[in-house]
Amino acid sequence: MSFIPTLLLFSLQLIYLAEGLNIRDLDNVIQNLEDAQFNTADWDKLGRKLGLHKNTLDVISVNERGDVDRCFTECLVKWLSRADDVDSKCNGKPSYSSLADALDQMKNNKHQADYIRGLSRGKKPAKRRKLDPASTKKCGSEYKYNDGESEACAADEETDGPPQDLPDWQYDDKIINRVPETQEFHKDLVKDIEILLMPATTSEEDLVVYYLKKSSKKVIETYIDGLRIYIGHYGKSKVIVVMTAPDKSRQGPIHAGVITSKMLEKFLRIKYVVAVGVCFGMDPGKQKLGDVIISGTICDFTNKREGLGENEYQRGPQHQVKPAILNKFRPTHGFEMPHNITVSTGVLISTGSLIDNPDVKKKLLDQKPDAIAGEMEGAGIMTAIDYAPERGVSAIVIKGIGDWGDGDKEATKKWKPFAARAAAHYVYAVLNK
Repeated sequence: MSFIPTLLLFSLQLIYLAEGLNIRDLDNVIQNLEDAQFNTADWDKLGRKLGLHKNTLDVISVNERGDVDRCFTECLVKWLSRADDVDSKCNGKPSYSSLADALDQMKNNKHQADYIRGLSRGKKPAKRRKLDPASTKKCGSEYKYNDGESEACAADEETDGPPQDLPDWQYDDKIINRVPETQEFHKDLVKDIEILLMPATTSEEDLVVYYLKKSSKKVIETYIDGLRIYIGHYGKSKVIVVMTAPDKSRQGPIHAGVITSKMLEKFLRIKYVVAVGVCFGMDPGKQKLGDVIISGTICDFTNKREGLGENEYQRGPQHQVKPAILNKFRPTHGFEMPHNITVSTGVLISTGSLIDNPDVKKKLLDQKPDAIAGEMEGAGIMTAIDYAPERGVSAIVIKGIGDWGDGDKEATKKWKPFAARAAAHYVYAVLNK
């Protein structure tokens, strides 16, 4: 009796894979093209085959200063956002099937096209195996590939908390497909705006922009010194949105601090800076994936001593979040988040490294046992603000728990968009009250 529901579910999966992709699929599309070993340097050729105008691709190249990874990502953003009326072009609307057709029309991309076409048919071809921490798990003294087909690690492998079922949080396709209006930057666009929202990665930015597009008012996309800026209403407040890490090489406090400083120089009315995105949780016994963490204190672990003898793992300051911004973004009495998401305020550890090792995490907790989460941008943002005391700017970190920093990020990978959305939703709810 279970055969029919199973067949129906499989059929629906095939329809989705073949017929529909949109901006919320960006991370998966990028990952699948990487798995297919697509050469990102050919992003402009792919863009033309997907139906994007040459002028659009030229603008991407100029705005992203020729950075291949950023151009590749922005090209896919435009395609998934249905820019240049790509639905009407020869390969049709965004789908894995149309992506495979575009790859087929490029030279030396048959393998890549076959791989992507396999996705549109509901199967994933085998990837080339490589032995690195991202694709393996350590079982005792041996490494085993973590490709979904290998045997599970031995029972003595530690896991950080029980598995969670990912809630079904629906999106509104009309909001997703709404395209911001592109304009040349001028000062009147940001006149009197006091709030700067700073997601770190593209996937975090996508969720912030989703809530920006919920407003019936105009959403503007513009560029300043190569940085993409969104301007619009987030709930009842007008905000500026800028991403701090358009690719992995720019993640962390250095770039977050530099971009914060640049934004404060450009936007003289900014009073509140909010880092919105994903963090790692500390205690799966008391926390859940997707829970939202608000910084009351940000402990700077970017400056440490590593030498002979005893090491110092925190030499940086402890930034106390100012009461003005903490009160502004603290949950009000009776406030509830969807999907039983909990909102907590406490101590955040901010590091210069992506934490994915239980031993490293333990050392951090040994230094700061009251910490409830960790992330990578807060220390840089707080430092930038410290160097502009005359401005009276306040900053806060509001992020959703996307993993446990325990060496098994792959197991919680599907939670990252949910956690980013939880944080974006919370900030929207606060600014909409």
